[in-house]
Amino acid sequence: MGKSTKTTTVKGRSRPAAKRRSSTVQAVQHAIEVLRCVSQTQPEIGVSEIARRVGLHKSSISRLVSTLTAEHLLERNEQTEGVRLGFSLVALAAPLLSGAGLTQAAQPQINALAERSGETVNLSIWDGHQAVSVHQALGTNAITHYATPGQINPAHCTASGKLLLAFASQDEIDKALSGKLQRFTEHTKTSPAVLARELAQIRAEGRAINHGEYASDVGAVAAGVRNMDGRTLAVVTITVPAYRFSADRQTELLAMVEATAAVISAQLGYRPQTPPKSR
Repeated sequence: MGKSTKTTTVKGRSRPAAKRRSSTVQAVQHAIEVLRCVSQTQPEIGVSEIARRVGLHKSSISRLVSTLTAEHLLERNEQTEGVRLGFSLVALAAPLLSGAGLTQAAQPQINALAERSGETVNLSIWDGHQAVSVHQALGTNAITHYATPGQINPAHCTASGKLLLAFASQDEIDKALSGKLQRFTEHTKTSPAVLARELAQIRAEGRAINHGEYASDVGAVAAGVRNMDGRTLAVVTITVPAYRFSADRQTELLAMVEATAAVISAQLGYRPQTPPKSR
């Protein structure tokens, strides 16, 4: 007696279900192999080398890389065409990784800043669309802001989101400014032109402020964390109830958050460029 095979009909055609499932699993397996290959190579790797190591045709690898890049699981260096891991991998695992592994280097500084300021402090990364919190330390004040690790902060109306958007790729900035900017409070900036000017200012200063733009009773200040190449890869944010967010307090908190971000950046190998001394 022959072996029976269950079939699945798709748009009027019969197709072996076992074969369909195998094909789907194989595609996922190949994507995982690409991610593992990239993760084992620093700082980046070319598509041809990935194809050689994984054992697939270059055209197949190119399609996989394009798909993973579109989802920000991989990033492509526009100058060298090399490929490296993308921060969406962190965003996916943020609830699991909060307090462990990835954020270990920054945790002592984040915790110390929360203690020193008395306010809630977050470390966030960019997932290609918005800021994602990967570590949080609560302040010592009786009333503080709380957000679970993995919380998403919109790019156009939060301190962390605006700072990370300001240093994102031009394509991501253009996409954010071309879409409809949702209004959350009366202070939310919904004009692309106004937001574009603020992003330029943020790039010049390396810091961002949220004046009740996402929640009317909350303010925040943020500063960028850079790696040894000078790339902004994370942001430190202090979040404050609006009634404690006076102009003097903003100035004080900005100094604190910038100092903390600078320490973390230095730990990651970042060295600010100093202008040559005049003769």
